[in-house]
Amino acid sequence: MKVLFTLVFTVMTTLTAKETTVFELVVYKIKNEYSENYDDILDSARSYIMKFPGILEYQTFRSSENELVFMDLVKWTSLDKAVDAASQLEKIKELTPFMAAFEEIKFMDHFELFNTETMNKLDLTKTDKAYYTAKNTPQIIEATPYNYLTINGVCAPEDPVFLNAIEAIYAVAYAIKFTYKEEDKDFVVPKMEGQWWVEGTIPFDQTPRNEWHWNIAIPMPDFVNKSDVEKAIQTTIAKKGSTQISEVQFRPLNEGKCVQILHLGSYEDEAPTLEKLFAFVGEQGLEINGYHHEIYLSDPRKTEAHKLKTILRYPVK
Repeated sequence: MKVLFTLVFTVMTTLTAKETTVFELVVYKIKNEYSENYDDILDSARSYIMKFPGILEYQTFRSSENELVFMDLVKWTSLDKAVDAASQLEKIKELTPFMAAFEEIKFMDHFELFNTETMNKLDLTKTDKAYYTAKNTPQIIEATPYNYLTINGVCAPEDPVFLNAIEAIYAVAYAIKFTYKEEDKDFVVPKMEGQWWVEGTIPFDQTPRNEWHWNIAIPMPDFVNKSDVEKAIQTTIAKKGSTQISEVQFRPLNEGKCVQILHLGSYEDEAPTLEKLFAFVGEQGLEINGYHHEIYLSDPRKTEAHKLKTILRYPVK
């Protein structure tokens, strides 16, 4: 459960300011041993949560079919206030009993008013379906070149450095999004991607996780320019104060000819899928010509591990 909360709240704190009212919806299940006194725990937690800046309303509902399943609906003045509060929950000792009562989070997201304006956002997953579509059998594609926000490092994916890097790159991505939204060029922040590799002669799966090299990447629409990205980075540094934000870069990536396959399941269980891909590469007389590349189609906050969808891609020659 600790891992789940860490992932949820880390990803949620990657977002930056949004000056519109939002609703936070969380559906969760509590542990059976807390069923008798959860009302007391919730009342105590609510007294602290209602002190967070930006909170307007906080309602809790219980399932009519399962007494252990609840739904929290919280209204915030802005998305910024909501995600800042989420990042503080585990740090407040008075909320420890509240956090301990959770067995699982079934769903969590933020919502804003839906209208024709939100329908007109540029969404790369819809305008470039070839880039974001893969089959469960290997295939050869020509990857679309983009300019990407990137940040890289060397450590295990569970290391705070890696998690903070995700927060940093998303903070910049949303700052860019809101800059262009003011110019009537709003867009959906694209899916996160990752390149992974090791240096030396030891195979990747035998290399200690703390020696894994990674490059987190988020493609940007064609109209995003370097000058606005640099301004967004400086603005985000001033607001967030994170040193890792200064490590975010804006650079092109053109992998060209690639072999890819869709992996369904946990990130830790990619080996059988990769075996199919590598066998295909050999059968086609091709050679790997770049890093292991993953495109994360599913949101791990909302998707069970065995249902996660990830495109596994390799440049080839």
